[in-house]
Amino acid sequence: MTLSGEEIRGRLAEFAAKWAGYSGSERSEAQTFLNELLACYGTDRMEAGALFEERGGPGFIDMIWPGVCIVEMKRPSEAERLADHREQAFGYWKDMSRETGAAGRFVVVCAFTQFEVFEPGAFWDRPVAAFSLGELPDRYEALDFLRGREPLFTEDKAELTREAVALVTELYNRIRDRQAAGAETLRDFILQCVWSMFAEDLAMIPEHRFTRIMERLLAEPERSSGDDLGGLFEWLNRPGERAAHGLYAGIPFADGGLFAAPAEVHLERDELELLRDACSFDWKLVEPSIFGNLLEGALGRERVWAFGAHYTAEADIRKVVEPTIVEPWRERIEACASLAELEERQREFGEYKILDPACGSGNFLYVAYRDLRRLEVRLRARERELRAEAGLAPESHTPAYPLSNVFGLEVEPFAVKLARVTLWMAHKLAVEELSLDEPVLPLGDLSGIRRADALKVEWPPANAIIGNPPYIGTKLMRSRLGDDYVDWLDREFRVGVKDYAVYWFRKAHDNLPSGGRAGLVATNSIREGRNREASLEYIAQNAGVITEAISSEPWSGEANVHVSIVNWVKRPATLPSSFVLDGSYVDGITTTLRPGLASTVGRTLSANLGRQFFGVVPGGDGFLLSPEEANDLLGRSEAAYEEVIRPYLVGSDVTNNPTQAPSRYIIDFHFNALEDAMRYPAALARVRSLVKPHRDRAKRKAYRERWWRLEEPIVAMRNALDGLSRYIACPAQAKRFYMVWCQPEWVPSNLTSVFALDDDYSMGVLTSAIHTRWATAQSTTLETRPRYTTASFATFPWPLPSDDQCSAIGELSRSILARRSEICLDRGIGLTKLYNEVDEGAYRDLRDLHTALDEAVAAAYGWPKSAAHDPTESNRRLLDLNEAITAGRIDYSPF
Repeated sequence: MTLSGEEIRGRLAEFAAKWAGYSGSERSEAQTFLNELLACYGTDRMEAGALFEERGGPGFIDMIWPGVCIVEMKRPSEAERLADHREQAFGYWKDMSRETGAAGRFVVVCAFTQFEVFEPGAFWDRPVAAFSLGELPDRYEALDFLRGREPLFTEDKAELTREAVALVTELYNRIRDRQAAGAETLRDFILQCVWSMFAEDLAMIPEHRFTRIMERLLAEPERSSGDDLGGLFEWLNRPGERAAHGLYAGIPFADGGLFAAPAEVHLERDELELLRDACSFDWKLVEPSIFGNLLEGALGRERVWAFGAHYTAEADIRKVVEPTIVEPWRERIEACASLAELEERQREFGEYKILDPACGSGNFLYVAYRDLRRLEVRLRARERELRAEAGLAPESHTPAYPLSNVFGLEVEPFAVKLARVTLWMAHKLAVEELSLDEPVLPLGDLSGIRRADALKVEWPPANAIIGNPPYIGTKLMRSRLGDDYVDWLDREFRVGVKDYAVYWFRKAHDNLPSGGRAGLVATNSIREGRNREASLEYIAQNAGVITEAISSEPWSGEANVHVSIVNWVKRPATLPSSFVLDGSYVDGITTTLRPGLASTVGRTLSANLGRQFFGVVPGGDGFLLSPEEANDLLGRSEAAYEEVIRPYLVGSDVTNNPTQAPSRYIIDFHFNALEDAMRYPAALARVRSLVKPHRDRAKRKAYRERWWRLEEPIVAMRNALDGLSRYIACPAQAKRFYMVWCQPEWVPSNLTSVFALDDDYSMGVLTSAIHTRWATAQSTTLETRPRYTTASFATFPWPLPSDDQCSAIGELSRSILARRSEICLDRGIGLTKLYNEVDEGAYRDLRDLHTALDEAVAAAYGWPKSAAHDPTESNRRLLDLNEAITAGRIDYSPF
């Protein structure tokens, strides 16, 4: 059973309330307690294979779930003395690990009202989580391994990590501000210090030698960190014979390129104190993935934001790493039924390669690498099990998963270095956690993490591609990346200008082998409109199958966006047996990231093109006028200002203005040359004063040179509207798509969708629920609000009505617009307020008119009335009609 976090939290709240008053012994109710606890996470103990009262050394383990955890229960009266019982639980863990390798990663010591969670392979001296029964519902993720997921112990580590980053960042800012050395040297210095503090806390540098150097520098002011720390970094870079005596005795050879340029930086006393304070942290508890991202942002924020690369929380990283890497490997390991099969898995595991083509500071690769090392341990345990079944000695031939199989591409050189440090830390932490018998020095080969613009280079072969491609929307592409780069993307990928992430999805799929998997995070526009067509549709049309996805959720970083998380497999040998969408099992996942086996996406109908547009983009507030400012200009006598001062319609005018008319004006010189604009001197003077200074700094040459014109005047729209007595518009993003009539002199904004149609029949079809439900299904979203897109109209198959049907639809549309206008003017309310009240039961006559319109439009399609009231049915019929039209089975001429 798959439960959401909220469902688990609710179950645990009831569980905590039930057991809060228990004061008996552990023996009488421990099994009931544990069975109910597992059930809160949707886990059946018997099905999971968790066992009660199994022998462990000299005693009996209260519960062991092989490969997952051990639970030691104590009576509630022992809640304050759980520390006294840790050794017993650890003894069970050691015995089971040594004898069978099945003890699992976690140990839980519990006295009914108090929990301590340990990860003995990583930390013996402290619990990774400790909480009371009452706190359990809010700390449920600390026991997420009870439902087969990676637990989150991030609170303490995250806070400690942020404090460490704050100190390191403050040090960097000080030495940068006084220009203690060149920028690259200063960044190298910070990374070399970070690794050294981590290394001494995990005994790679002996006797806390880095901290001792810091203490000597503070005690002897005549000394310089440039000499003493520089000397340490030089020894870490020097192969061969080691120093036998003195300050650098026993300092190892690190290699890896980290100390290739030993940074010699002199620190002033206040800077030495900052670094000494940083040394006081227990660096083995610092979370490298968080540290790397935070440090990347702190030391290069402007560049990070320019390239749209931002921090992703580990909880979201796991929504990529687990379905793309961990779960498929776990299934393959457990499915091994013979040593021959296992040997094949071992070979594949040793050759298995992962790639993050936008790796930043390496957080995705860090999480994936740690999990692959855990899978390696399970692969060894499975080998011992199969050898025992065959009566063979418990040998192991499973290869150690190599760092050289980890690949990353990143355009920022500092992030490349930081990613390597993060992964070297990951290697040491994995060795500590899993008691692996392998050296961590010299540092492993991470030449596969390299500087490159991933879209411009060939990607290294990989079995799994993961990551968080840069977030840059279509409208910001040119300002962020420049015209030349965007034009290159257009030529290279031949899909037009789309959101930046679209190109990464395409290239990722192209670079996957058969059976290869990918998991990427992007803004939720990836599932919508033209972005979807060029990415997820492309994947589906080229043997890709989406296996698990999050359709939309708030992003864990700083930007106020919603993201989609998409995991897919290319050309699978067999179709997956299950699919997971938004945490629930479904029969399949469409490219819109909705449940279903078939596509719900319509194809563009050529006959619809040239009828729908988005309005103008002013490109400067100086073009916009209040009614008072407009009247001042219109009242001047030196020019016919009404030719260039025009009403300006925005989406809120449609939704909130009782008249659905523009509330502001715009200076619109059309496509006039500057000398023609000079005929309207007061209007031009305003634009020259308020707009031109900003346009002079624009990246696009056309914006700089034609500063008096609107940034995007939309030539095609103006040509299509020319000669019409009126046209239709609706808000481009709103809870509902309201259609309104517009006067030909009105200038629509880019936040309105414009239709070059002027007849009542067309207004009726567009107003009908049959159309608006289709438009919503084909739309994009801004957070949770639908956005009317080009695809909403271009894919919509219009009915082919008789003359009588056309007249009936037109008459109903006139009646609806007249009635709603009457109510809005009488009440002084907008359409949003009006239709909220209709939803609540008001204005039954207006609701009846809409019902009649929907049924009239359904009749024009030849459908029964019931289809007018069933969104699923009407959209299915429209999709079938769209397919018939694109296949040429229907002669489609709707206009």
